[in-house]
Amino acid sequence: MTINKDYLYMSIDFGINKIGFAIGQLITKKATPLKIIYNSKKGINWCDIESLVAEWQPNVIIIGYPYSKVRSSFNKKLDSFIEEITEKYLDSIQIVKFSEILSTEESKVIYSDIRKSQYNIKKKSDLDDLSASVILESWFNENMIR
Repeated sequence: MTINKDYLYMSIDFGINKIGFAIGQLITKKATPLKIIYNSKKGINWCDIESLVAEWQPNVIIIGYPYSKVRSSFNKKLDSFIEEITEKYLDSIQIVKFSEILSTEESKVIYSDIRKSQYNIKKKSDLDDLSASVILESWFNENMIR
């Protein structure tokens, strides 16, 4: 994988009901929560995902992945999502899996800090875009250009 400080990076925190997105650049090592896309009972909301990707035109998409010895039905759905998004953007965007260990827990801590600061801007259940930003900043920290 090519790492470039000028690239625009998008990250995804995948969920069966909703998918969080964040955007950032390696040069700043900061990610900004972007959007939560809600899926339907029929499946992934590809229309909204494709619109978001077209709007931001990232060079790389980092997808949070819960590496585990146990393969759950969630992992199978996530693997299927990764396969499909890779096929959609095969010629234009690099797709990277990255460990999302603790991203949800860390986003809960950040959310708690926001609430203590009197910024009641999010519902507690809507942390997916914040989790995506945690995933992206963690990836930046592990892949810094020195």
